Amino acid sequence: MPDRHPKPPDRELPFLFSGGVLLAGVAGYVNVVVLALGGPPVTHVTGTVSRFSADLGNRDFTDATWVLAIVAAFIAGAGVSGFVLGDPRLRLGRRYGVAILAEAALLAAATAVFPIAPLPAVLLAAGASGLQNAMASTYRHLILRTTHVTGIATDLGFELGRRLAGHRVAGWHFVLLTGLLGAFVAGGVAGAVAQAGLGSRALLLPTALLGAAGLTYFAWRRLTPGRG
Repeated sequence: MPDRHPKPPDRELPFLFSGGVLLAGVAGYVNVVVLALGGPPVTHVTGTVSRFSADLGNRDFTDATWVLAIVAAFIAGAGVSGFVLGDPRLRLGRRYGVAILAEAALLAAATAVFPIAPLPAVLLAAGASGLQNAMASTYRHLILRTTHVTGIATDLGFELGRRLAGHRVAGWHFVLLTGLLGAFVAGGVAGAVAQAGLGSRALLLPTALLGAAGLTYFAWRRLTPGRG
């Protein structure tokens, strides 16, 4: 049976895996730091929407308004990504450097604001997460997720089931999915350790990593013929 997900071109593999692992690690890190600082999850909105529904059912309109603002911030961040990139399909040459630098700027702002105004800082972190999650949502007919693991776990289980049923499954797909899952977990562990020692300043690490990655990609895009 033909492979539904053929191997990506060799020139795309380093970008696909290194970029995906970096972003998933950042998401796991940021989410744990915000949780440790007393905030809600910011890298995904499923639980947040459920909390909004519960607030409405319990007539807790104050918390419902706050929770709705987090969802709106996530959507706004995704909107920034759509404005900058224009297409959800992962493809070398698009303005990922600009998008990553925008995410770094949002996290830097969240770091600066957290000590004096935690609620706006959470909104900034949620906006950064929405921007990241929308940065590349599909690749060669695969759905890519770097800010939450429900979809990753679902895809892993689905592909394992296909393999047990005798279907041909691309090995690189398993490597990518397990890499994203492992990076999210490892990022969360690092975030917990960093937050215990640095507090909200722990967000400076992913800010710096994203800044370096964004500048590197931006420079590569400018210096590579045909990618400008």
